[in-house]
Amino acid sequence: MSDLKERKEKAKELRKAQNFKEAVLLYRDLWQETEDHYDGAGLLQCLRKLELFDEAIPFAEELIIKHPESDWCRNEVIWTLISGELNKLGENESVEKIVETAGKIMDLKPKSVAEKVVVFKVLKSAKAHKDWGIVNEWVIKIDPSTLSTEPITYETGRKGWCDRSLWYNYRIKGLLENGGDEEAKEAIELVDGISGQFAYEQKFFLRLKALAFKKIGKLTAAEKIYEGLCKRSRTEWWMIYDKAKVARDLGKKEDALQLMYRAASSNRKLGTMVSLFVDIASLCKSMGKNEEARAHFVLCRYVREENNWSLPEFILNDINELNEAIGNNKEPPSLKEALSICKNYWRSMIGETNQLKIKIDDKRKIRNGLSGKANLGNVDNNFCFIITKDNESFFCFKEDLPSDIKDGDMVSFDAIPSFDKKKNKKSWKAKNIRICK
Repeated sequence: MSDLKERKEKAKELRKAQNFKEAVLLYRDLWQETEDHYDGAGLLQCLRKLELFDEAIPFAEELIIKHPESDWCRNEVIWTLISGELNKLGENESVEKIVETAGKIMDLKPKSVAEKVVVFKVLKSAKAHKDWGIVNEWVIKIDPSTLSTEPITYETGRKGWCDRSLWYNYRIKGLLENGGDEEAKEAIELVDGISGQFAYEQKFFLRLKALAFKKIGKLTAAEKIYEGLCKRSRTEWWMIYDKAKVARDLGKKEDALQLMYRAASSNRKLGTMVSLFVDIASLCKSMGKNEEARAHFVLCRYVREENNWSLPEFILNDINELNEAIGNNKEPPSLKEALSICKNYWRSMIGETNQLKIKIDDKRKIRNGLSGKANLGNVDNNFCFIITKDNESFFCFKEDLPSDIKDGDMVSFDAIPSFDKKKNKKSWKAKNIRICK
């Protein structure tokens, strides 16, 4: 096939049919012969699709020099650099390297999706490294109105944030983390401006607004927001912790301590709570609760040691000071013992002993022969619910379900008395679950 036009058409047909392995052979010969920008862009696309980046990246640099005016060439060069360089930089890569690579791509003036991919790569890395200066510098490189409002869908089927809500999260958090009072006021205005736009993310933006109020000293306004957020049936431990810090700063020490204990008791990941344990200990110390203060400082020490984290000197100093004040050095001898002691304090203050009494006194009988629809919810959760036609909800563990069940299947089941710790009230648990035939 010696005719140049026919070879170009054949290469194009193969490329359009996504037969990149055969197309790349034709495009290599065509480029050597013509150095035409169509042949160059076609060759680069094939190399990119085949992930032959050792050849594609040097060729991309050559192509943009020879055909800087070609939109197709520029677009292929941009996506080659994104796929072959930027996306190859992992989470452990320095933010400086990611910014350098992204900057090279931004110089080519990417548009639409490509621009979003580049900017968001930088934002994600800068946030992970807590470099809020870079976040503030890069977030304004993109117009949020150009971003999608469709939630991201993960491989598991779980829905996530949309691109536009992610942009606002970066922007507002950047203003709070790397700004003063004026930036905090701007953050509040941004939250108000998007009110009602993002239903799922609304609580996170309200939390940022509360943090902004706290930053400018409007503690009562912050507390009011947290009151609404923490009334929800399933409040995240860190949201309760936020509320506790506002209560503490308002001088409501007893309320603050109860909230901190509630936050600690609702989270099992000790490594995420070292700051909470220090705040509990410091608050207890200021209230003269020396035994409680020492137990939490010691718990924090054990958790940090277990994770091979450095131990701030002030923690050791406070433990020694409390040992002297208490009059003995009988610290909890292990992490397990320290945690057990602290949990007893948590239960005592937040009333779990009363919850236990309610459970013991529960005289309700098993309900047999119920039916409803299975609501499997998030695939990552180990629990789900069954909803009856009367809209009554019954909790159950997924391990108790039939193996072939699907979301929305009608099932029959029995219900046994249970207790919802988060809502602090009686509930029902589904057992003996069968799919209705």
